[in-house]
Amino acid sequence: MELLCVMAALAALFLGSAALTLKARVPAGLAPLVTLSCIAAVLTLAGMAGGLYPAAWALYALCAVGGVWALLPPKEDKKRYYAQLATPGSVTFWVLALAFAVYFFVRQPMATVSDEFSLWATAVKVTKVDHSLYTTATLGTPWAVTQNPGLPLISYFFQFLGQYADWKIYLAYDVLFFAVYAAVLSALPWKQWRVAVPMAAVLWVTPFFFTVYNHTIYLTTVYLSSYGDIPAGLVFGGAVAAWLALRQQNGPHWAVLPVLALAANLKANDFVLSLAAAGLIAVDAWLFCDGRFKQGLVRRTGFAVACFAAPMAVYYLWNVRYVGWLVSRNASEGGVGETTASMGAVVVNGIKILLGQPVTGFFAEREPQFRQAMADMGHQFWTSDGKLGMIGQGRNIVVLIAAVFVAALFTAGSRRLRVRIGSMGVLSAVCFLGYNLELALSYGFIFKPFQAERLEDYNRYIESYYIGWFLMALACLVVALQPQLETVSEVNGPSATFTTSRYAPKRPLAAQGIVLLLAVGMLARQNQIVLPQLSVLGFADSEFADRKLARAEAAYVCENLQPDDRVFYVSQGDNGEGWFSAVFDFYPVLVDYSGIMSEMNGGGGTFGLPELKPDEGVKATYYHAFTAQQLDEIVRGNGCTVLYLQKIDDIFVQSYSDLFTDKLAAAQAGETLLYRVTDAGYAPVEMQGGAA
Repeated sequence: MELLCVMAALAALFLGSAALTLKARVPAGLAPLVTLSCIAAVLTLAGMAGGLYPAAWALYALCAVGGVWALLPPKEDKKRYYAQLATPGSVTFWVLALAFAVYFFVRQPMATVSDEFSLWATAVKVTKVDHSLYTTATLGTPWAVTQNPGLPLISYFFQFLGQYADWKIYLAYDVLFFAVYAAVLSALPWKQWRVAVPMAAVLWVTPFFFTVYNHTIYLTTVYLSSYGDIPAGLVFGGAVAAWLALRQQNGPHWAVLPVLALAANLKANDFVLSLAAAGLIAVDAWLFCDGRFKQGLVRRTGFAVACFAAPMAVYYLWNVRYVGWLVSRNASEGGVGETTASMGAVVVNGIKILLGQPVTGFFAEREPQFRQAMADMGHQFWTSDGKLGMIGQGRNIVVLIAAVFVAALFTAGSRRLRVRIGSMGVLSAVCFLGYNLELALSYGFIFKPFQAERLEDYNRYIESYYIGWFLMALACLVVALQPQLETVSEVNGPSATFTTSRYAPKRPLAAQGIVLLLAVGMLARQNQIVLPQLSVLGFADSEFADRKLARAEAAYVCENLQPDDRVFYVSQGDNGEGWFSAVFDFYPVLVDYSGIMSEMNGGGGTFGLPELKPDEGVKATYYHAFTAQQLDEIVRGNGCTVLYLQKIDDIFVQSYSDLFTDKLAAAQAGETLLYRVTDAGYAPVEMQGGAA
């Protein structure tokens, strides 16, 4: 049944894409990416307005009606009409999407990583269960969830029919990956299949190539991840690739705008990436025109402005208006409110520091941290300490990307195309410097000192740019392999005459050889680093054995709870990951922060009397030193109705047994995992249902 529900989502996506191709002239290879972008935009606006559920039904209906209307047989030339739907890019997309839908349904991969439970997967589950944005949900977490909703809402589209399932998250995000790949391939016709096949292989390996930086001994979760870093990089590069393909095939320019909006709606820190993509597209559209420069100047200027307006509208509506409302609501309800400096102040003061101007207050205090972060990032880029991909540190990756741009330059058949490609290569390098500055500002003035000291998650953040930058270079090479029709003026002045000339690509066989060599090299390198059994195509069921046991125990416990219960979580020796996974597994039953929210003291860990704290180890690191009276006050004060004793030890028994009506006898005998909060104390719950 769940497979049929996912197939219905893919059918809706196909019908919507077909309508865009057959009725709106959007190339078939680009249509899935444009459709997904429009879906994310509509669901975002509807979610902010509180109408997510009816909006999803409306989208399904609109895709169905539009697709059926578009697929009605034309009066003549039926073969040519329907042939528009089958291109190397679109065929690659649909084959991969359908294959992964069946494969993930059979294999049923599960969320396993802590950040998936702390945000990425939990956001999807909450959105599906509540049919409303996760940002307004009641959770046991102590912070307002303000992450951009683009990815969870794309997943919501695939989760909408049927029950929630982890594997649908991965399918939804991988479908987005494949839509970007199709966009890069979009300009290739069938006669260039010798380029399309190795290029598809290159695209398949790209997420591995720029994210896996050591031999792996655990499952490589590139295609089994709900994180936003890889999608952010792919859509960033995919937006530019979509523009190049649209221009090459004389498609409607508006189609790139929803993709730019999606690029700004995937992660809180990818707004800079979306602006970089908008700038590259705007320059290419505005500066490199057909015919006279003044001809169509107003139209080109309007389009350039629209390119910037799309991501800026997302930033304003979500990050300024909606998040501002969330923060003020959180503060009014006793939360922490806004806890970091505004991005505007960070940028202004960071630039002042770079220019040698004095800064005061918070920014003066953080200036050494900012300068050290820049130095550490430079060290990561230039030295062997900074292995960020399968070919080493950042400098190696930049050389590879530059080489692809150079190959595109030498392949381009016309002078104007060479100037366009050269301009994109240079400007994207400038944007790379700007993105590094944004990261340095974040480490200097937004992240905590210990995060800046170790450049926490630097590889994830910088890889987003490398992935997108590489896709841009590949898209330039694809366009360079196409014949160019250019309108030029033979005589300047009012009496100028224009002629259209056709320029064939130069050295096309050499360019095809470069693509083939790149595919062979990347596939060989992946084979060296990622074992087949640790990739998405060969993972063992044992990879998810622990999660299956935890999920089964959670289901068993929830059978013995009431829908309005609030659970206090106890798992002695936990480092917080168990609590996060319990929040995820139990929802919609609420797992409390299980501690003091205002002091950020809770969320998993070991509970015990202050004098029983161990000297070292995980229990010492995450120790909550509460007296029995304090623990009881926290449990009752937080509104908890049930204690879930997932794991107890001698410390817990010695510290708190007097709070329990049976002195914890039932828990120690393995007879129960639950104790209900009563006036007389915590009473054991006689658990019914299947064994945990």
